[in-house]
Amino acid sequence: MMIPFVRRTLAIAALGLAAVAAAPARAQVPTFWFRPTSTPLRIVDPVVCRSIEGYRDFVPSPEAEQTSDEKLLIYYTPANYRIVPKGDGFSARFIQDGQVRRAGGNEVLRRKENLLDYEAVSDVPPVDVYLRNAVSPKGLPPGDYEFDIILRDANSFERTATSTVKFRIVEAKPPRPAASTAGHLRDEPEGSRRRSSS
Repeated sequence: MMIPFVRRTLAIAALGLAAVAAAPARAQVPTFWFRPTSTPLRIVDPVVCRSIEGYRDFVPSPEAEQTSDEKLLIYYTPANYRIVPKGDGFSARFIQDGQVRRAGGNEVLRRKENLLDYEAVSDVPPVDVYLRNAVSPKGLPPGDYEFDIILRDANSFERTATSTVKFRIVEAKPPRPAASTAGHLRDEPEGSRRRSSS
């Protein structure tokens, strides 16, 4: 009865699948955790947001509109990045540049090198990673723009990915006038309102 079990175990181990649950030490973790560098790095579903609270926890900005005084918030997840050992755990690290262009144009209006430098370190391979940008468009006139995300896998520098989100700068709305503090009765005729005594 033991022979089929041994054969099955050896067959699974040959595929590199058996050591995950059985390996308490980092040295025994199989290399399939360390994502192959031949797989292209990807930027998944970048979105302009009103707020970002955490992994898959954000409020999109449907029109991607804002004033130049508001931060441009962008949420996205990386995919196919390389995970490497670090101490007793694992590390994934990302470096990102960003640049702003007029919508449909090639001229770079603003560019920021190393806008983001983030390392996710965990006891287990960090596979649920999200990245966020908070970019100031201060001084940009109203109009349509594009923001280019240029991401590098710091554990494999030859691998980069680029994605673009569109956003619009609008004029700031003038402050609403203060509401009147004068009171009147419901359905009271306009001309019958009592004047406050001086």
